[in-house]
Amino acid sequence: MTAAPASWLPLGLVAVMAAMAYWLNHLASQPLPANDAAFRHDPELIVDNLVATAFDSEGNPRYVLSAARLLYYADDETTELTAPRFQHRSPTAPAITAEAARGFISTHGDHVHLLDRVRLTRAATRDAAELTLSTDYLQITPEAEVMRTDKPVELRQGASFLRADNLLLDGKARSLELKGNVKGIYEPR
Repeated sequence: MTAAPASWLPLGLVAVMAAMAYWLNHLASQPLPANDAAFRHDPELIVDNLVATAFDSEGNPRYVLSAARLLYYADDETTELTAPRFQHRSPTAPAITAEAARGFISTHGDHVHLLDRVRLTRAATRDAAELTLSTDYLQITPEAEVMRTDKPVELRQGASFLRADNLLLDGKARSLELKGNVKGIYEPR
């Protein structure tokens, strides 16, 4: 007995609907194309060979921040520095220069963080030999004239040297505080 073509029509429609349902289910289970724009961390500003100078009220250079490269990211308001160099200048005190492999500037610009192979140098004076400081991290707060680190630090001046676990240097108070496992040799002049 042969079935009439009209009896196959409902079965054919059910088969087509089942195939379409399978196809739609397959499409719905695929991941959506990624919209990278929301997750990317691309710099909004790139500056090569940066030199930024802050002046005092009389127009004299107070400090200079330079870097081989500056990258500013607007998404999280971070500023990264490559090979930063910070110089503090004062007519009444010896020049202080801090250099590092990399660094960053805080969101509001009030702190400069130097990272990796940080070296700070205070120029020699008539009364004192050059002072060098070595560490892996140094936070500089230029307006307050404060430098600090919570990483091991080594200071050298002439034949004297000191090591400590952390340091606080206050330029306005002209004080240096070393804490934690302080060791060293002091050689009088």
